[in-house]
Amino acid sequence: MINVLVIFDSCSGATETLALAAAVGAVQARANIRMRRLPDNSPESNETLARMRREYVPPTPADVIWADAVIIGMNRKVCGTIDNPADATTFGRRTAEQTRAIKASTAKSE
Repeated sequence: MINVLVIFDSCSGATETLALAAAVGAVQARANIRMRRLPDNSPESNETLARMRREYVPPTPADVIWADAVIIGMNRKVCGTIDNPADATTFGRRTAEQTRAIKASTAKSE
């Protein structure tokens, strides 16, 4: 099984949407996922921000050790370039599939 860690930074929910789409793609490729949100220091609070603070925990070193692949969402983009949910889903699926192929070839050579 492939483990994909999705880490994102979001206060408005826009980057969260992309991170969730990438996670869906990874799940479609039969990967396990962990969603982690970077903590914010914003004094403001709105309904979306309050919900995300409740629903997500920050990433830990154990998450990184668990992960075979990491997808990062920041500034309304996933991995610095993807800015729409459909492409994020495709990226998540491709990341899981490519990671599976790398793990399989590594296991065969050992």
